Amino acid sequence: MALKAFDLVSVLGRVDLKIECLEASGSDLYLGSDESMVVHYLVEERTSESTGKIIYSTNRMSQKNLGTKKAVTQLKTASALCRLMALSDGNLYLLDSDMLNTIGSGPKIKNVTVFCVNENPNTLDPFTVQLCVGKRRCIQFCSLHEDRVSFLRELSTHEPVNIAMDGNYVCVAGQGQYCVFNVEAATRQDLFPYDMATTYPHVKRIAKEEFLLAGPGNLGMFVTAAGISERPPIQWSEGITALSYYHPYIITVTSQFIRVYSLIDQQHKQTINFSGGELVGNFDGQLYVAANSCVSCLMPQPWTMQVEALMDSERVEEAVELAEHSGAVGMSQEQYQQLCRTLLQRAGFIKLAHGVFDQAQEYFLKGAVDVREVISLFPGLLPAAVEFTRAQPPMHHLADISQAMQGDQTRIKAAKTFLLSFLLHLRFQGHLTHRMEVDTAIIKLQAEGDSSDLLLFLDHSDIACNLPECTQWLTDHKQFSALAKLHRVLGNLEKSLEVLTKLVREEVTDKHFQGVKDLVDCLVLATDTNVVWRYADFVLDRDSGEGVRVFTETQAALDPSRVLHTLQRYPEARLGFLHHLIDTKKLQDEKYHTELVLHYVDEAVRLMDAGDTAQRDQLNETRAKLQDLLNSSSHYQAHPVLARLQGTNLHVETAAVFGRLGEHEKALSMLVHQLKDFSAAEQYCIAQSRVATSSSAKSNIFLKLLKIYLRPPPGCNEDDIELVPAIELLSVHAEELDVSSVLALLPPTWSLAIIHHYLRAALRNSLHQSRIKRIQQTLLRSENLQQKFVLYKLSKDMGPIPLAANRVCCVCNRGFTSCSFTIYPNGVMAHPSCAPNPSVCPLTGTVFQAAHNSPTSPAPAHQYRL
Repeated sequence: MALKAFDLVSVLGRVDLKIECLEASGSDLYLGSDESMVVHYLVEERTSESTGKIIYSTNRMSQKNLGTKKAVTQLKTASALCRLMALSDGNLYLLDSDMLNTIGSGPKIKNVTVFCVNENPNTLDPFTVQLCVGKRRCIQFCSLHEDRVSFLRELSTHEPVNIAMDGNYVCVAGQGQYCVFNVEAATRQDLFPYDMATTYPHVKRIAKEEFLLAGPGNLGMFVTAAGISERPPIQWSEGITALSYYHPYIITVTSQFIRVYSLIDQQHKQTINFSGGELVGNFDGQLYVAANSCVSCLMPQPWTMQVEALMDSERVEEAVELAEHSGAVGMSQEQYQQLCRTLLQRAGFIKLAHGVFDQAQEYFLKGAVDVREVISLFPGLLPAAVEFTRAQPPMHHLADISQAMQGDQTRIKAAKTFLLSFLLHLRFQGHLTHRMEVDTAIIKLQAEGDSSDLLLFLDHSDIACNLPECTQWLTDHKQFSALAKLHRVLGNLEKSLEVLTKLVREEVTDKHFQGVKDLVDCLVLATDTNVVWRYADFVLDRDSGEGVRVFTETQAALDPSRVLHTLQRYPEARLGFLHHLIDTKKLQDEKYHTELVLHYVDEAVRLMDAGDTAQRDQLNETRAKLQDLLNSSSHYQAHPVLARLQGTNLHVETAAVFGRLGEHEKALSMLVHQLKDFSAAEQYCIAQSRVATSSSAKSNIFLKLLKIYLRPPPGCNEDDIELVPAIELLSVHAEELDVSSVLALLPPTWSLAIIHHYLRAALRNSLHQSRIKRIQQTLLRSENLQQKFVLYKLSKDMGPIPLAANRVCCVCNRGFTSCSFTIYPNGVMAHPSCAPNPSVCPLTGTVFQAAHNSPTSPAPAHQYRL
């Protein structure tokens, strides 16, 4: 079905002259003949009472013979000046627009080939018309006044055939070449050539700084003032005699037809029979077309009717584009926006029915469709409690999605997939106004599709669905995991636990159920201790590994002792809970630490006694955990642990316990003589030295290790001492070993060459420490001297500073128990900790400036230590 954009209505049936040009302004119509005659008609428009159609009547008001005996080739009105410009035989005449009397004695401009009016004038004077006049080798720019024409500027060019002007730009069709002139800058931009033999160079202003030109191959080319094309060309028919622009259409005239093209998509929209067509023009919204001896009017159909016709033929894209480009003509902005929204919504339903889901969603979103209109097409998705009536007049004529898809189950499934995607987009990215209906539909769609995404959707805490319907729907579709999560999200934890318990017992099944883990994930959210204890044994009996999470991740306040009592039958869970108490909650209770240590001791002993090489990795892991616990914890009871370690081969662990008891010699002796692990012994000393409180204590730790190295094991002779590790210890830790104590331990048979490295390092460290102490002494003396100087200056400036026994701090009202105090220039005294800002008095708030900032202002407070 073709678009009907215009109706052709006769204005002048037949006139007794050959029409060469026409012009109109309001109800005035001017015709130019081939014999220099200008005729003025008054046109009246009215509606026929019988047919309801528009009809025209005309009245011949005046006529004027310009006397050139040549055709009048152009007419142009200047309504603000009541003037009519007429071009005949190269002469531009200025006439009175009412009576057609000539203004002045003759033509205003001669040797004119073509002229145009600036349709976008850059002058603020409403009574001045800007003209561009084409002559043989130039174009001139003039200003038309009521009785004269003023010359402004001239630019050289080949003889222009056709011109159009917009602002500072003039598009000129010269001899075989189009170009654009910038009047202000006096520059020229060549566009493209044309064949003068086959193409008449039509030039028409379309928009600001944009022109439509007749190009080669029957193409209408859009060109901007910058010389570029921002729209695709129009492919029009041959033999075009005239063209005009009426937003958003291009109208062309040939000898047989009037054709209408859309500026939006550059496509042909309408053809009207019109024999002998020669002229067409848009005169302030009035479209006239003319043949040799008759004039008709193209009556535009309201764009709303055009849009409706396009929608009826389901030409959705054209309808939407036409509406968007038409603007609020003949209506308020609010009415226009509402009409556009309705149009977009209807377009969405048409695309939905055709299965073009991407475009349907785009139109729905742009038209802000009531989401219930879409959901209502899918039976059962809208909650029964929702009282919804489809819009009137209806957006579509679809009963439901089954009718739209003609019962094709594949297409229906695709439509449901689209609806789910659309609802999720609205839910998380769009503007949502009906959350309950949307959430209910999403849950039903995902449950029906058995989608695992339903569980992810239910992770959101702001679900607002119809619970009874969703519960029944999920139950019917065996989505019990989702049902449990829905109850949990909506705050009904007991219901959620009931459903999950049935799943664990396999009373119901759901492929998305992950076992006891799901039950525990729900149970840990309970804050009621009774609820936790009610399900604790049930969970532990089925999976103690997951069950311990009930106690380690719970939000309820549980008694650790009761938990441990409950976990006596579940060793692994009990162990996990002990780790939770110590590692996570950082409890320092000795019984928890001791029990955990003893557990790892017993486990290590069991694995060692088993002697299974396959369990060697497990043994190493257990011992690593035990050693880490012994070294990091200081809250276990050492004696029970040591008693448990006696008689085992866990020597490293035993040494760690000896260290915990402060029996360093026993620990080191075990590491050195039993394990022969000198590196572990050295690391033991380093670890113990880090917690030592004095340098002598650090030295004693390393001296004990040296003593053990130099002392043979029980039952061995002097040759069995650990000579190499002893020398290495002296070399590496010379700074921690006191020289006099080391020399007292060394065997008298050792030569100086053995210990010279140690002696050099020890003497260097001793010298360094001596120098450091001297520096510290000097710094302390300097500080003391500075304080004495400050005290002397203060005593000189303020006199003696009495610090009586009953003097108290102005901030805390306590006495000065030490010799440190802060005194301000106003005599206020305070503890240094009570007055951190020496520039502000803590009692009065007075601000004291530094002396170098203002010679007359008092200096800030000073702190003293006497």
